[in-house]
Amino acid sequence: MALARSRPVRWVVIAGPVGAGKTTLLTSIYELFQWGKIPNYIFAGSATLPAFEQRCHLSRIESESAEEDTPRTLYDDQGPKYLHLRVAAAKAPSTRVDFLFTDVSGEMFEHVRDSTDACKDLAFLRRAGNFILLLDSRKALRTDKRWAMIEEAKTILRSCLDSQVLSGDCVVTVLWSKFDYFVEAGDKAEDQAFRKQIAQEFTALFGERVSHLNFGEVAARPTKARQLGFGKGTGELLNGWITFCPSSRAMSLLPEASGSRESERFAVRHFEKHQQP
Repeated sequence: MALARSRPVRWVVIAGPVGAGKTTLLTSIYELFQWGKIPNYIFAGSATLPAFEQRCHLSRIESESAEEDTPRTLYDDQGPKYLHLRVAAAKAPSTRVDFLFTDVSGEMFEHVRDSTDACKDLAFLRRAGNFILLLDSRKALRTDKRWAMIEEAKTILRSCLDSQVLSGDCVVTVLWSKFDYFVEAGDKAEDQAFRKQIAQEFTALFGERVSHLNFGEVAARPTKARQLGFGKGTGELLNGWITFCPSSRAMSLLPEASGSRESERFAVRHFEKHQQP
């Protein structure tokens, strides 16, 4: 049967402001698979390989960039971009999981933050099995930036919940991105206390509104503490998405009569002709 008709597809929405590291997180997962550095799982295909490669280009030698980088996802009126990844268990290659990741500009989440109506217009949020909210560790180390960043993140999540676009069994993870900044700064006791305080505040505000609220940290492409190694924390993050997905179910991704949803247009382009062996 066609993949789009029969296979469970796990939707992962990565949210956060401009520069928080959303695209870098996605490309690090892809590259770790290419290097065989994801424990227990192997790369089993992608319908969006050119898109992944385009996003990885600036981090590679052939780009001739002075520093590793990831191109920023630009905001436009065409809606989010999607990246597809299929993974398989290393010891049971026929056991596969398909992911759809949203690669969404920070500006789009600024609109979500400012308007529940704008939030309702984003159909992909309704399909999210995992909602990852990024907190920028670099900004967290600046006392003049940290609280504005935290409040922005709270407002994004509050808007998504108030507009009722996230399903009741969606797993919400508040994730410190660029965690190498904390490490490079010594990860002092006051910084640890600050992160603990933020976790307590999110739990107090949202713990009773979501079924699954998690916290974590990741250094997808560490530049300040390279001893962490590329993709620090991303393998564990992916493993969590694979092993615990309460909303995992077969989703009909083929277009409805209107064919107007961005997810449905994606399905037509990328999945209709892909068959499950």
